[in-house]
Amino acid sequence: MNLPSNGNETEKDNGISTQESRSSESRHRHHHHHHHHSSEKSEYGRLHRKKGSSSHHHHSHHHHHSHSHSSEHEYEVHYGKYNFSVNPEEEGVPVARYRKISRRKQRQMQAQQKNPQKKKRSKVFIVCRRIGITLLVLLIGIAVTLAVLINMGRNSLLKEDRIKLPMNVETDGEYIIYKGHKYKFNDHVYTLLFAGIDRKTEEHNEKVFGTAGQADAIFLLAVDTTTSKYKLMALSRDAMVDVNVCDMAGNFKGTEKMQICLSHAYGDGAESSNENLKRSISRLFYGITVDAYFTVDLDVIPILNDDVGGVTVKVIEDLTNWNPIFKEGETITLKGDEAETYVRARDVMGDENQNNLRMERQKSYIDGFVNNTLSMTRRRITTPITLYNDISEYSRTDITVPIISYLATLLVGQEFEANEDMVKIPGKTVMGDKYAEFHVDEAGLFDIIVQTYYTRVD
Repeated sequence: MNLPSNGNETEKDNGISTQESRSSESRHRHHHHHHHHSSEKSEYGRLHRKKGSSSHHHHSHHHHHSHSHSSEHEYEVHYGKYNFSVNPEEEGVPVARYRKISRRKQRQMQAQQKNPQKKKRSKVFIVCRRIGITLLVLLIGIAVTLAVLINMGRNSLLKEDRIKLPMNVETDGEYIIYKGHKYKFNDHVYTLLFAGIDRKTEEHNEKVFGTAGQADAIFLLAVDTTTSKYKLMALSRDAMVDVNVCDMAGNFKGTEKMQICLSHAYGDGAESSNENLKRSISRLFYGITVDAYFTVDLDVIPILNDDVGGVTVKVIEDLTNWNPIFKEGETITLKGDEAETYVRARDVMGDENQNNLRMERQKSYIDGFVNNTLSMTRRRITTPITLYNDISEYSRTDITVPIISYLATLLVGQEFEANEDMVKIPGKTVMGDKYAEFHVDEAGLFDIIVQTYYTRVD
């Protein structure tokens, strides 16, 4: 390798270069000094002792001559844009390597000389940058996971459905004529059943048919996945419908007309109970398919209530015999078990309107609960999944996390107004032989079905 000439030409004389002679003389002078500086001038540039090289210079003159070919001193030469290592005790002028110093490195070295503390700050910056990058990667991973879940949920909702039409509704197989207008069935409406079971989790005796709890509160959520519009339909637990009846071994015995709440009782308290409830609802709703169910025990009401920070309601009837704070006309924020009492209290020995009054209370409670949940979801999109996880041991469902994630993205941008977005299935309550019976107004129900599941095309 060639050294930078520095304006001097190297000439060979008897196999030893002039450069070598100069180096030898320099070594001789160096070893006659008892005090050495940290650096000395060479014709090749400034020599700096490398870290870790020997600093012992107490060798005698005799020792110097006997070891003139093996010095422990090694120097690093900085010459222009190149760095290379030279051992001046070696014969010749060996060159270790060249390394071009980048302009960026030069600027860093100059800045370090001016401000020694900058290096420490740089280390802190590097650590912070690494932490930032790690957090960014985690956030991206969460976002990708949610995107995958949402996409899976959307794809699983696509279905084709048809209903059984009343005799007075005309159809050509693709469209129906209703009240003088043309409608097409909307395949993109997803129907989810929510039901509250009048039993605590530890009271369930699953897999023993006929011992499951009754569906105390029944709601259907219909969501148009193309427009994000939705409707929440409240169905009386006393609605009369054909229910599949089985014996305690689970054997099908036939159907009987009874309150729809009992359809959940004729099952194992788990899947068969909920499938039976879905079946009864479908019969009542002209064959509409209930796509999924989410049923919960009494235990979840205080949990969900407190998860959303409590729910504020205006008491619409005197319930002081249940709790002194439930005075008619009072506005209160329900906490813990107060929420369960408020939405469930009724006098079973009272008249046939007891359940209707309770449904009104449930409507006002749902208004507050849904709006609290939507507000939290706008701040944190994973809120529905958090609620789902908090009550999973007290609930039974066939709805998946991807569907919950997808529905959350559809509903989070919507406002909920109970008087507009929640409808009560119309009908009339009468006293039966022993219990109240709610007879659905079929014409009124079909009108709701057309508004919810059909699109007007004329």
